[in-house]
Amino acid sequence: MEKKSEYERLQKRITKGPIFEKIALADKLYSEAKYDNAIEILNEALKMTDKSFEFDICEMHRKLGNCYYAQSNRDEARKAYEKTLDYCTTNSSIYAMLAYLYYYVDNDIAIKYYSKVLELKPTDEISLSGKALTMLKSHNYTQQQLKEAFEYDIETFRSNYQPSEGIETFQHSPEKLREKKRLHIGYLSSDFCCHAMMQFILPLLEYHHKDKFDFSLFSTTKKSDYVTERIKQTGMIWNDCSKMTNEQLAKFIYCNNVDILVDLGGFTHCRSFALIYKPAPIQMQYLGFVNTLGIPEIDYIFADEFTIPKSSAKNYTEKPLYLGTFMQRFCFNNKNQQLPNLNELPYHKNGYITFGSFNCTSKLNDYTIELWSKLLNKVPNSKLLVYRTQMTTSIIERLKNKFEALGIPSSRLIFNNIPCKGSHFQAYQLADIGLDPTPFNGLTITIEAISMGLPILTLTGESMQSRGCARVNKALKLDNLIAENENEYIQRGIKLSKDIKKLDYYRKNLRNILFKSELMKDLDGFATHVENAYLKAWKEYCI
Repeated sequence: MEKKSEYERLQKRITKGPIFEKIALADKLYSEAKYDNAIEILNEALKMTDKSFEFDICEMHRKLGNCYYAQSNRDEARKAYEKTLDYCTTNSSIYAMLAYLYYYVDNDIAIKYYSKVLELKPTDEISLSGKALTMLKSHNYTQQQLKEAFEYDIETFRSNYQPSEGIETFQHSPEKLREKKRLHIGYLSSDFCCHAMMQFILPLLEYHHKDKFDFSLFSTTKKSDYVTERIKQTGMIWNDCSKMTNEQLAKFIYCNNVDILVDLGGFTHCRSFALIYKPAPIQMQYLGFVNTLGIPEIDYIFADEFTIPKSSAKNYTEKPLYLGTFMQRFCFNNKNQQLPNLNELPYHKNGYITFGSFNCTSKLNDYTIELWSKLLNKVPNSKLLVYRTQMTTSIIERLKNKFEALGIPSSRLIFNNIPCKGSHFQAYQLADIGLDPTPFNGLTITIEAISMGLPILTLTGESMQSRGCARVNKALKLDNLIAENENEYIQRGIKLSKDIKKLDYYRKNLRNILFKSELMKDLDGFATHVENAYLKAWKEYCI
């Protein structure tokens, strides 16, 4: 007998009877948010269903996944959604959901699922963005490979987007723009609210010279809070673009006669796709994604010569826009933010060194775990604290198993996913030395930890996302916390763990060092650096 195709197998469906009624009841319970009851009914129906009804079995597993996801039980949701793949291999939404769920568990599996989505649906903007962001966290790609992969996905997206019309880019004439006396700068973001990104952008927006340039903000978020109000107080033209499609957004920006458009989100949002239409003569991206976007219509990427060495510039689609200073400044979103008091080094109470990890567990790839295990094995009696409130039981068990396979027993691991009472800054008080993941460093986390007197040891890589923590340390003149290779990382970690006097000094003084550093000072000068870079780019464009 000829074997049936997947399509043929999925045509047989239950249309009446007790099982059909149970499925309908489960749907009703789901709509009423009675997820436990719906799960119970679906499992009963599965036991009653003949194996030949593959469509219905597949659908019941999908609905179980929806129930578990609604309960924030990501582990069981992942299992249920994966079960559907035994029956149907062409549902892009299932692969997209699995990619999202694996994003927090295993980079490489997430990338595999994102790639499957794009194979089935090349114009899925969310999956293209998710895949790119996940690839930054994997240790399996060189910078050249990242560039090639992103450019390939963008080109595939472009060639499959609206095949009857294609993507028409706006045309700009340098000749007509040469005589322009005052540049119009536009900033595009989905994060004009209380978001980590704004802690780096606010210093620029607030110190821009409005007497010399015109500025417009294009906000694509519906969120609005005290940070939004602070941004609006800069006096820049505010545009609510949250309901616009990317095509509409591009047209709107074009009609506003923006000369230089700066995307502040990259692939952390899906609005970078609007830049493919080329709504502004010069387009740039800054900090949101910390790598190339692979979009040829974006001309520049903000950088300093440490973050993107000139020898590496060829591995970015955009041309690095070197600022002549560290490529960012920082301020806390809340001007009146009260940081917790500095505490005594935990070592004095514990009698052992506690290393700490506070970044998203999606950054803890196999190489990072291997590197930290080598350090732990060289520092007797030390322990590793992994603090992240989003950690599930499954993620904790996975991390435990990986560390144990590398000689680190669970007795030396502390997993904490319980929110701190009061401020999350109190979590940094629990460690003596912070460890930075690689290749995707912490940036906001690094600065927050330093504000609590916690030094962060980092290993620099070749890619932009692997040099952020080192950039912060350099700005604070903490070069002894920067390693250029694995051996140096371990040796610096060993040396620091033995220097309790140094750790005490850091605990007492890092906050003052941070607040007096270039990261938080000379904000007017930084704005001038950025504006001079805009003028240079404009001059190059008009030649």
